[in-house]
Amino acid sequence: MRDPRWRYYLYSLTETQGLIAPVWVLLLQARGLSYSEIGFLGALYWAVLVSAEIPTGYIGDRLGYRRSLFLSALVTAVGVGGLALSHTIVPFALALGTWAIGRTFRSGTADAWLYSALANSGAVDAYTTVHGRGQAIKLAATAATAILGSIVYSQSLTAPFLLTALLLGGNAAIVLSFPSTANMKRPFPAESTRLETTRQELKQVFTQPGVRGFVSYTVLLFGLVEVTRTFIQPIVVGDQVGLPVIAVGVLYASFNIVAAGASAVTDRIERIIGLHRWFRIAPILLAASFVLLPILSVLAVPSFISMEAIWRVSQTFQSGVINDRTRDHRRATILSVVSMAGGVAAIVFRIVGGVLADLFGPLIMLAALALAFIIGGRVLLVATQQGVFESPRKK
Repeated sequence: MRDPRWRYYLYSLTETQGLIAPVWVLLLQARGLSYSEIGFLGALYWAVLVSAEIPTGYIGDRLGYRRSLFLSALVTAVGVGGLALSHTIVPFALALGTWAIGRTFRSGTADAWLYSALANSGAVDAYTTVHGRGQAIKLAATAATAILGSIVYSQSLTAPFLLTALLLGGNAAIVLSFPSTANMKRPFPAESTRLETTRQELKQVFTQPGVRGFVSYTVLLFGLVEVTRTFIQPIVVGDQVGLPVIAVGVLYASFNIVAAGASAVTDRIERIIGLHRWFRIAPILLAASFVLLPILSVLAVPSFISMEAIWRVSQTFQSGVINDRTRDHRRATILSVVSMAGGVAAIVFRIVGGVLADLFGPLIMLAALALAFIIGGRVLLVATQQGVFESPRKK
């Protein structure tokens, strides 16, 4: 079999949606949507993402890796292109729902294809290196295209979306060049048996001391992060901060750079600071900076940049805590359940955030939700046994 690596690198390069990342909420605003409607659409996106994960995964298992990735690229292109053609909330809802469905077809599939393709070519030991390089390419492409997208948007509101749809069409063409691989699956047990096993595994994980409180804390943090991401663009471009649209692209590029840097030093943070101290200090300080935004809007940009670093590290720690307490063959299922809980938090925070932003403005909305996180988070941390922050592997 021909070496699949360069195809994976091209796939990672063209998978980016950085052109629209810094401007998609600005498009909704430009079309006259209110904060409540923007919050509703953001919540709808997550609702479709969560509810479609299982059925699209079921379909994807039967289509195979390559067909799933091809379908993902096409469906996502239709959704993104639909945003450019939408002017009212209903077409926007359909476009965002389509975009979310396309994303679920891609979830984990590219990684599975890469592992299988490398195994078939006798290079499976290179998986970590190839995957890491692919992710680095995607981050770099996203950072560069975020700047380009904001420049293009300042000339034409719809151009970044149409260009992204075209890029995803190229991504679909690259997928067609992928060598075929067999889906590496074990025979599935009966549905009732699988559900009962999942229920038992969830009980086994979440009845361990401190796990329930810790997961609740990180889910609450994710809700705050997601509602903030929804309203970053109106805040930094609006009267609150007043940045030009082009500067928003630079800001989003910095998000990727900072996130990559944070990922690189996560191990060092764990060694020097420790998980318990990290969760007791870093997210609370972030929320405190949000509380100050109505009177110190100058904190907005550094707070948003810090948020991406803090969440990236926190997400890695969250995954580690769950992995350490879950049996090997059920880890993907348990992590998916935790991810779905985060999706529910994102739905609630975005809906509530949109309503509050319409009533009081986005800065006061963020301050109120951040204060709620500080209070709720502190209660959860006090009730969480410290043993959950210690890895069983290091005892």
